[in-house]
This record gives sequence, C-alpha cells and structure tokens, in this order.
Amino acid sequence: MVVGGGRWVLDGSLGRRTLLKGASGAALTALVAACAPAAPTPGPTTTAPPPTGAPKPTAPAATAQATPGAAAQSAPTAASQATPGAAGQPTPAAAGQPTPGAVGQPTAAAGQPTAVSAANAETVYVFNVGSKDVTLIDALARQTRETRPLGASVRWLSNEQSYWDGQLVWTYDFPDNKLQAIGIDPREVAVSRTIPELGAGPGHSLMLMPDKKTAAINVAGDNVIAVIDVASGQIMRKVPTGMFPCDLHFTPDGRFAYTPERDQDTVSMFDTRTWELVKTVNFPQGSKPFMLRVSPDGKEVWVQTSQMNVNTVLSSEDLSTLTTMQTGKGPVTNAWTPDGRYSLVANEGDTFASVFDAKTYKEVARLMIGQGGTNMGFTRDGSTGFMAVTGANSVAVIDMGKLSVVTQLKAGTQPQGLIVV
Repeated sequence: MVVGGGRWVLDGSLGRRTLLKGASGAALTALVAACAPAAPTPGPTTTAPPPTGAPKPTAPAATAQATPGAAAQSAPTAASQATPGAAGQPTPAAAGQPTPGAVGQPTAAAGQPTAVSAANAETVYVFNVGSKDVTLIDALARQTRETRPLGASVRWLSNEQSYWDGQLVWTYDFPDNKLQAIGIDPREVAVSRTIPELGAGPGHSLMLMPDKKTAAINVAGDNVIAVIDVASGQIMRKVPTGMFPCDLHFTPDGRFAYTPERDQDTVSMFDTRTWELVKTVNFPQGSKPFMLRVSPDGKEVWVQTSQMNVNTVLSSEDLSTLTTMQTGKGPVTNAWTPDGRYSLVANEGDTFASVFDAKTYKEVARLMIGQGGTNMGFTRDGSTGFMAVTGANSVAVIDMGKLSVVTQLKAGTQPQGLIVV
C-alpha cells in the first residue's frame, strides 16, 4: 500500500457495502423533533376507487492515517418487483443503491493495514445532525477513518431508500423548517446541488423514481408529497395526503408509494404512475404511525407506531394487517439484512434494537446499542451491521453471525443518517 497526496493507492485487493445508535436527553429531544408531535386529530378514512445501471459513486480519498476505534390499478406482485439477486433480494442497482467505490480503504489484519481490492472496498457514511458533518468508517476494518464537514443536517437517509442518480446521493434538509432537496457528491463529501422551497418541514424521506430523473419527498408541514424534476429543480406536482405524512417509501419497482399519516393515525398507498390514492387504512387512535419500509420482495410494509411500541406488518397489496410485533419504546425505523433473513427495528426511546426473523416475525435477539438507535446498514456479505446511535454520538458495530454488538465507534454530534457504499 502506498499513501500519497492524501489518497490511498492500493496495490493489492479490499472489502465492501451496507447497514444501519446512547443516552443524552438533548440528543433524543432533537431526534423526536425531526417528527415533532402535534395533537393527533383522527380523520375519516378516504378510499379512492382504483385508477383505471448508472455509474456508481466512489468513496472519498482517505487521509494518511486510519483512526481506530403509481395508471391501471393492479396490486404489486412478485412479477412486478426488481430482479432478485442470488439471495432472493433486489440487486443493488434495482434498489437504487451505489456499488463500492474505486478508492481503497485501509483495513486491519493482525493489527496492520492490509491492501485489498479497491473494487470491493466499502465505506460507511455517518451523517451527524448536530455537528453537520460526516464520519467515514472503513467497513471491513470496522475502524473510523475521519470526519469531514458537510454544512447540512442529514437525518433519515439509509440504504433502504433509492438515493443514487449516478452522480449524487440525494436526500434533504430543512434549515429554519424550510424543506429542500440536496445532492451530495460522495467523493468530495460536499453538497453540490440544492433544490430549495419545497414547503414547510420537516421531511423524512426523499426517494428517487426508477428513471433517476424524478424524485418524491414527504412535506410533512404542508400535508403533501412533492414530486420533483431533479435536473431542472422544479416541482412537478404536489400530491395531497392526510395529516402530517411522516415518511415515504416505494415498492422495489417504484410502482406504489406508501406514507404514514401520523396525526390522523392512517397509512396511505398511492399509484406513482398517476399519483392517485389507492387506499387508506386506519390505525388505532393515538398510535401515531411514525415511519415505514417496504420489504425487499415488495410484499410487505413494516410500520412503526411510536406511541404503541409495536411494529405492524401490512400486505403491500391491500394494506391488510398480517401481524403485529411488540418492540422497544418508540420504534422509529427498520432495515432488512442482505439475505432477507432478519429485519432490525430501531427503538429511539430504548437501549436496544430488536432483531426479528423476517419470515416468522419472532424476535430472535436484542442488540444492546444504547438509547437512540436510528438508521442502519449492512456490509454486502451481511456479516457486519452498523447502526447510528444518536444519544451516544456513536455507531454500533454488529456481528450479524453472533447477533451481538462488538464495538462502538465514535461519530460526530447526533449521528442519524447512515449508508454503506
């Protein structure tokens, strides 16, 4: 390995890709404020009749030293989903995720840096809300490399979302509660595009459509989903939702979108080809469905209800309830392992993350990560998980074979967004 000009030059071969946090009251307050409560106002359910391989980002150059430490209405079916990978999951390209960067990372072997293939290198990007910077972690070595300034607070960004357009990582920020889309250059770790004036914040999820030219984002303060032309930066339309849409996620093919409407205790489904409402279902009054994710096979929608401390699994086809699982306090988001075997649920009001068997829905482990766990990601081989722990200003490193936390890596202030590329 040769280090020169602030860049790692590797003459051998290295490692790869994706996962998804302690105890500070101030940090937890900031996390909850990202989906700040208003008094729940249950509204009537409205059901509309059914309407008739880009280039991948490269990781930034490392410093010389690594620091240890929705038209015709049809329900989504398997045939409509993204092409499955070898483990039965959507491939990274289908999921809109970047593949490894070309810059190699230092890795530890017997305590020494080891040169590995740049094509296999994986970097964890940890977005720190409070300090507005990004901590970079070598995924294979499980070591912090460095922290770089960003000047933006990136909250709900994870590998479960479609964020990569071939040049930039797309997400959002809402300074002074004014929602804007931002495009981040992953090599420079810098905001290079801003699309302002999307509406009143907060936002929680920006999702690129399959064409990678259009994006949609929930605008919670205005009770709409904004559909954006990314190239021109223009708002194409605003789709009315229920009260306080608190998240946004798609089926793997981008055909259907789902949003939890927190302040009226409902979840709604939209056809993204027309943006017509397909169906709305009621949750128990006061349950506050907070966030949700569509399963990798597109058949289920996992919904976290922050006030009832449960994860509800819905059919993506008709929003019928398949099961409900008890979680820790204040469940906020979930993510599936690359092989689809497990789904992890983060509990912002508790000191553990819940690990569920994705087929039986049984809890199989609790990961003691500290209070305030949020976004998570996994390496491509599924051996290691990473979870941002907002309250502890750290990232929990998880051995997925043993289902245990092996270490905590220091991050910036209030880490929350997290992707593995």
